[in-house]
Amino acid sequence: MPGEIADLPKVELHLHLEGSLRPDTMLQLARRHGIDLGAGSAEELMDQYRFGSFDAFLHLFIQGLEVLQTSEDFTLAVTTLAAELAAQHVRYAEITTTPFNHHRRGIAMVDYIAGLDEGRRQAQVEHGVEINWICDIPRELEDPASEFTVDLITGPDAPEGVVALGLGGPEAGFPPELFADSFGRAKSAGLGSVPHAGETVGPTSVWGAIRSLQADRIGHGVRSVEDPELLDFLAETGLPLEVSMTSNVLLGVAPSIEKHQIRALLDSGVQITLNTDDPAYFSTTLTRELHIAHEVHYLDLSELRDMQRAAINASFAAPPVKDRILSELAVNSKVL
Repeated sequence: MPGEIADLPKVELHLHLEGSLRPDTMLQLARRHGIDLGAGSAEELMDQYRFGSFDAFLHLFIQGLEVLQTSEDFTLAVTTLAAELAAQHVRYAEITTTPFNHHRRGIAMVDYIAGLDEGRRQAQVEHGVEINWICDIPRELEDPASEFTVDLITGPDAPEGVVALGLGGPEAGFPPELFADSFGRAKSAGLGSVPHAGETVGPTSVWGAIRSLQADRIGHGVRSVEDPELLDFLAETGLPLEVSMTSNVLLGVAPSIEKHQIRALLDSGVQITLNTDDPAYFSTTLTRELHIAHEVHYLDLSELRDMQRAAINASFAAPPVKDRILSELAVNSKVL
């Protein structure tokens, strides 16, 4: 199974660009801009990646933002991530990025967008990885009335390959309903709706994302297990959840890998996709998440392959990309 899982063509839908900076990349960017990270080597910096609290995680995440300053920095972040994805046989990824977090730091949006565009181009040409973007609203920072993010992604200068509007940040105190206008505009412009919900707040957050934001997928959503009516709704409609087991455990959303909510969700007939969330900061990969699903929750190769089919079908990839990946998965099932 380890080799078969490694070779499986893969799709990832819940992956933050700003959470993908491995220690060597973060150190390289910091040295480029004369930023002191308090570590002289990637090995020393790795100690900061072994955080024991949400505050420590937040410190690391903010530090990662600070080293991203120029268009070349964003391109390097994208291409480094693309190489990592290609090594795992990830064929397609929808990567979340948060433009407001860079705007508020004084980064010119023209440089940010140029970096994303060039990184996306190189990812396809040099690594064979198709990337599309989800631009998300940081709910605790962006004033809902400003509609900054939706203005950017529905305007003439949007990054190439934006397919959806997301909603991230702490759920408590910032319910989905506050951002209904932005999501209504995104949907009217033909973009998808993929808010985080049901991670740190329970089923009410998921219901809000469904009813107020017309969600096409739910980021995390694992606390849906607390509401049988919601589980039935998710199973009946096929609304997918983007599950990230290691992230959920490290941030206290699930008590342990063994007691993760994924088994209850699967047993209820809910459609699941597996993801990494912030792979560098959680020291994981998509291949590792699939291994965990197999070794701890006893999903066999056929079920893991079905999850990849579910992921590409739930994606906003262009039809030719979907067809190509589905064909590759069909060949894989016959070979193995």
